[in-house]
Amino acid sequence: MYIVIVGGGKIGHFLARTLSKEGEEVALIESDRDICQSLAEKLDILIIHGDGTDAKDLEDVGVKKADVFVAVTGEDKVNLVSCQMAKKNFDVPLTIARVNEPKNESVFEGLGIDVAISSVTAVSMIIKNAVTSGELTTLLTLKEGNVELVELHVKEDSPAIDRTIKDLSLPDDCIFTAIIRHGHLIFPKGETVTEAHDLIVAITTAEHVDELKKIIIGKK
Repeated sequence: MYIVIVGGGKIGHFLARTLSKEGEEVALIESDRDICQSLAEKLDILIIHGDGTDAKDLEDVGVKKADVFVAVTGEDKVNLVSCQMAKKNFDVPLTIARVNEPKNESVFEGLGIDVAISSVTAVSMIIKNAVTSGELTTLLTLKEGNVELVELHVKEDSPAIDRTIKDLSLPDDCIFTAIIRHGHLIFPKGETVTEAHDLIVAITTAEHVDELKKIIIGKK
């Protein structure tokens, strides 16, 4: 399968690394030259310094042969337009867009994007799937079971309490996408400090679920 990713931030990097490790052919477009250089040192994939909304750059990355097109930049307009071009101009079978503004999800899908997903959507899954042991819930399983979206409950005896995310020594294939704290949604950064009763939403590989559980909950 040939997969084109637009956006080389944390999510794009994670997807590219995970999919390429699994043997998929991956190409990535990133508009920031420094990020391109950094990714090129870490990933053995085709990386193009360019614009995901530019037809020539899309052609250069081989979008005509793509089976899946994923746009995960921090700008909804870029994600929408690039996915529309991939679908309408190059007949890519499956387009997936990250939505940074939740109200745009239905707009994206109404404009022909196959899958539009935001962190808030991931959070809503928690509410709908909250019949658990209260420790770890698998919200979504992707890529033949290897990539999982999970929710972890930070208890009062958690070893992660009062530590910043960057100090938690998380596995490489793990990203915190959201934290629900006292009913409020937080988009975590490296400096974000975890607190008791936090609900953490994370993307990780199946092989690292137990390790992540040990870091956050204190046991496998």
